[in-house]
Amino acid sequence: MKQPLLAPALRRGDTVALIAPAGPLASDEEFARAESIVRMLGLVPRLGRFAKERDGYLAGSDAQRAADFNDAARDPQVRGIFALRGGYGTMRILDAIAYDALAADSKVVLGYSDLTALLNAITQNTGLITFHGPVAGLSGFSERETAWLSRAVMHPEPLGELAWPESMMLRSGSARGRLLGGNLSLVTALLGTPYEIDLSGALLILEEVEESPYRIDRMLTQLRLSGGLSRAAGVLVGTCKNCEVDEQHPYAAM
Repeated sequence: MKQPLLAPALRRGDTVALIAPAGPLASDEEFARAESIVRMLGLVPRLGRFAKERDGYLAGSDAQRAADFNDAARDPQVRGIFALRGGYGTMRILDAIAYDALAADSKVVLGYSDLTALLNAITQNTGLITFHGPVAGLSGFSERETAWLSRAVMHPEPLGELAWPESMMLRSGSARGRLLGGNLSLVTALLGTPYEIDLSGALLILEEVEESPYRIDRMLTQLRLSGGLSRAAGVLVGTCKNCEVDEQHPYAAM
């Protein structure tokens, strides 16, 4: 992995590109909401020129989605790139991203879920520290989320201690390392590709939604068999929302 590269903190009045590198938003109201959230942070939103395109379950063609990201990466006036939503499709454009532009002019890149692929590919290729955080078009942006986001991307000081009020220790110990990871499905999907996450000495953070326990088991087993888990210094797992056993599934009784 490259040496860590930290983008300048966003400042009030900075321009932020809103792009859809994965799935599309459903309505103009969601686009308006995303723009209002950026303005609430004191930033200036700029919608990607293809952000409202739609190609089946994708927000436009691969070329269009990559172009919106690369336009933002190459524009010196754009200081941040926020995803409008996750969904699926980010992996399809990883080999079309202008990584050299981000290495030359580092900027804040924010998203989660399917954006896990893009965030980690950027870090692997450039060393740029990216931000696993709420997507502008769909996230709730509670008071707590907004406060943490502002601290993370608009203040140069370290975030400090991250409190997990309902955490459960599965194996005690202490560890230091880079925070890497994101959505479990995408972390495992990157295995065996040029964008596979280097977990050597890392603190692996995982999140997942709407996956059956046996599928989570399968993905964790894949990570173990790949050697990734044994190379990590520690593992932190968030709440897996809506990942309960489906009583109608044949594996439910096992």
